[in-house]
Amino acid sequence: MNEQDAAVADAFIDLRSPYSYLVLQPARALAKRSGVKFDWWPFITDFRSAYGGEVEHRSSRDVAKLKYLYMDCRRLATRQGLTIRATTKLWDAGLASQAMLFAKSRNRLWEFCDPLLAAFWRREFDLESPSSLEEALTNAGLDVQDWRAYLEANAQHDLAAALERAEQLGVFGAPTFVYEEELFWGGDRLDLLAKSLGQPSAPLGVDAG
Repeated sequence: MNEQDAAVADAFIDLRSPYSYLVLQPARALAKRSGVKFDWWPFITDFRSAYGGEVEHRSSRDVAKLKYLYMDCRRLATRQGLTIRATTKLWDAGLASQAMLFAKSRNRLWEFCDPLLAAFWRREFDLESPSSLEEALTNAGLDVQDWRAYLEANAQHDLAAALERAEQLGVFGAPTFVYEEELFWGGDRLDLLAKSLGQPSAPLGVDAG
């Protein structure tokens, strides 16, 4: 099988989702050992609906749910040697998602995403800051002028197309993987995805958010 004929699985992540962050290592390991190409896309979850709106408007049930979520994520992060700290606001992921698509289009996706996400989950990165994102792109080996031209000409269209692709495939949360029209929502379904790819069960330990 040549590269053009290689099987492809779509992979949707939300840069603000701790479960998306936790799935990256095991999913990329699965892609490597299976030989299946994972096509990575940004997804923007409606966290306001899912978790009770802005921080100051959440019910006691929503607060308890989020406290458990982050406690659970910290346990899972420890297994991978990662740090996850609870976010203090509902971040707008639009610009960062556009930057993700730009880095992907220039074959520097992980050089951009890996350090950015590690810093974000340590509360050391402003996901909404244009200057911080430009610095992250520069550190990934990308040209800022190229990024600015992309931002003006293509970024909005490309993000809308990515979100439309997710909707057409039936994606409703992140992380989600789609292989041969079958959805696998959450890192705890990587074992089922692995089976569909003809591989031994993937390491468990991440969920969905």
